[in-house]
Amino acid sequence: MPSDARTFYTYPTTFGPITIGSNGTAVTAIILGESSLPGLRKPSALTNQAANEIMEYLAGKRTVFTVPCQLAGTAFQQQVWRAVANIPYGQTRTARDLAETLGAPDSFRAVGAALKKCPAPLLVPIHRIVSAAGKPLGSGQAAAVARALLHLEAPTHS
Repeated sequence: MPSDARTFYTYPTTFGPITIGSNGTAVTAIILGESSLPGLRKPSALTNQAANEIMEYLAGKRTVFTVPCQLAGTAFQQQVWRAVANIPYGQTRTARDLAETLGAPDSFRAVGAALKKCPAPLLVPIHRIVSAAGKPLGSGQAAAVARALLHLEAPTHS
């Protein structure tokens, strides 16, 4: 793929800026905040589509993303991210639940590590993975964003 096909652009959202990267055929990254990614800093049809879908989601008007994604990771990470993407809007699972779904119940720590490496949060709804007590994973801004997204997806808000 030619390097000029890679683009990224930062868009304003209700959660603050998000930077979206594309390889010309699919979204490759979502960064919460302003960031630089490989390629040219310019909007593209793909980054615009992703931004529009994310804004619709944040406005409560979208429950599923359709923009194509191509996420770099190990086979196990990709398996985890596909499983997370299949968790329905408004539902949560624990890392242990996900590990059991993958047929490897003792791999819940590896599932947690794969979640932290996900290059496209929001499009891969990693916020739907919670602790056994039902609280968002992580700390600081990541946990605050996850809490807000879970609140957005709560049945009284959909």
